[in-house]
Amino acid sequence: MNRRHLMAALAALAATPAAAQTAGDGLKVVLAGTSGPLPVRDRAKPCIVVQAAGALYLVDVGPESTENLMTWRLPVSVARAVFLTHLHSDHIGDLGEFNMQSWVQGRERPLALVGPSGVDKVARGFNQAYENDHVFRRAHHERDGFRFSIAAGRIEPRVIRIPAGASTATALRDGDLTVTAIRVSHDPVSPAFGYRFDYRGRSVSISGDTMKWPAFAEASKGVDVMLHEAQSEAMTRQLSQALKGMGNARTSSMMADTLTYHTTPVEAADIARAAGQGGWCSIT
Repeated sequence: MNRRHLMAALAALAATPAAAQTAGDGLKVVLAGTSGPLPVRDRAKPCIVVQAAGALYLVDVGPESTENLMTWRLPVSVARAVFLTHLHSDHIGDLGEFNMQSWVQGRERPLALVGPSGVDKVARGFNQAYENDHVFRRAHHERDGFRFSIAAGRIEPRVIRIPAGASTATALRDGDLTVTAIRVSHDPVSPAFGYRFDYRGRSVSISGDTMKWPAFAEASKGVDVMLHEAQSEAMTRQLSQALKGMGNARTSSMMADTLTYHTTPVEAADIARAAGQGGWCSIT
């Protein structure tokens, strides 16, 4: 590591968790990643951070998102849970790094991994992949009162099942915070969830990847902020055609496929309107 890299790392880590939490006891949302699975310069893959009651809760944790969280000086040591909307790679790829970084920064409890069926496999895989790393880091750094509990460094899965005929189920209750899982449609990925966070009279709903889905609007009624995915159909078709013209028929076909399980900006606006939501944010 050269001097320039060292100084950049020190600047990123300079703020303390206490300094990052002085804005009051509200419900705060940070967009740490808003791109899709293909590379986009300066944009991480999907990751939304909800801050409440002095703790962090993530919705998805795509590649590059942990670097943003650390660089932006969010207090990752107070992370309690990651909620997965579904198990596409661009929504889970940074789970191991986020778990490791929040643990070495002082997280004192296992990281809950909450989501649809399959999160138990995801947790088991990342726990196994990072098992030796955790042992090495504890051996190197545990001294002078700093403790690195191996148990606290693990990921603990919580599978949420929404009963047949229902569109929602409680995903987590943590003090005054209630998180509700909302069934959405991202076929052939199934099940796929959105989430609603309610905390002391404030609320936000997050769609995850989905087609236009009226049940999400219904479950989002009354929220202060709705975060809904959106993908431009016209731009996607243009990109697909351009790739085909360049001889890349494989990626062209995959780009065209994405139109079948995402929401257009106009459709996202329809969902916001159906929920009675005025101010909303559309993300890709």
